[in-house]
Amino acid sequence: MNTDYFVADRRRAVALAEYGPAGTEVPMLLMKWVEPTVLGSKLWAIIDELPGSASSDGLSFDLDRRNAVQDVVLMNNIEGTSGIVQIADGFVQVLKTLAVERVPAVAQRWSTAEEWFGPWEQNELDDTVHGLCDLARRVQGRDDHMYMWWSM
Repeated sequence: MNTDYFVADRRRAVALAEYGPAGTEVPMLLMKWVEPTVLGSKLWAIIDELPGSASSDGLSFDLDRRNAVQDVVLMNNIEGTSGIVQIADGFVQVLKTLAVERVPAVAQRWSTAEEWFGPWEQNELDDTVHGLCDLARRVQGRDDHMYMWWSM
């Protein structure tokens, strides 16, 4: 599953719904399988240092408290094989302000989420967290938001 994150205003985001942001001028981070509903919400909870409850990965959070998806902007068809979601502004704000020195510890804890397809090596997700933070910092104007386009 492609999960490409990008920054745009809503009108531009809707215009990118069919093919995604790749090859366009919008600031973007092209990724696979980094969906915001669970993995993004868990990352937000980790950054906010919420306590996790007992689970196999130790990352069982009340995801309603930190829902990284603000809005489903568009689904391209009935099967939902592609579409765009707006990333929650609160999540974007915590990404913007995440201190660089915290990234390795945050990424290491996030790497233990059971939703990942296999184990991660030490520091292997650092670049992903840095990339999300850098992209969040590109959200400047009142009309700009971070979005995620998915395609299966």
